[in-house]
Amino acid sequence: MIDSAGRLRIIHLGQLHFKDQWCATPIASLAFSNVAADRDFANVVFPANFLPAGAVIDAVFLMVHWRKQVDSSGAPNAISAASKTIRIKKSTGAWGTDDIVAITMANGALSTAGNATEGGTMIIGNVDVKGEVDDVDNKTYNIRSEQTNRGDAIAVTAASLTLYDIYTGLRVYYHV
Repeated sequence: MIDSAGRLRIIHLGQLHFKDQWCATPIASLAFSNVAADRDFANVVFPANFLPAGAVIDAVFLMVHWRKQVDSSGAPNAISAASKTIRIKKSTGAWGTDDIVAITMANGALSTAGNATEGGTMIIGNVDVKGEVDDVDNKTYNIRSEQTNRGDAIAVTAASLTLYDIYTGLRVYYHV
């Protein structure tokens, strides 16, 4: 549970554990422009018996990791507005109906100088997506910055900001 101050609070009788599941194949590159559009990230596929028998999921958080980011516009670049999101849904669901926000990007995030290359990083979402990621036994989840149905996809201030070697993953907190 997330309390009113945004801190994760988990109450249970067993010891808290977590286990990460990453995408099998990273996205080689993903370019963001100053026009918002759907941008698909790699799916996360859980194998059968991912958690031990009897495990109860307490919380799930999306993780996004990339190796480097490159601006090719010649101008300083960053996220262009507040509340730009990355969403998640079960593979059997529909975008615009069954997806939920997993990460909200801040205005000015991913700041990169014009024609510069910056190191990558990892973002762990602060939204518990357990409401959508409620089954981690042989299930697939899709991840996208969604413009078509939701209107809150990532857009940047200049023409092109590209992320390279992008991994997506889900961190599952559970108890047995």
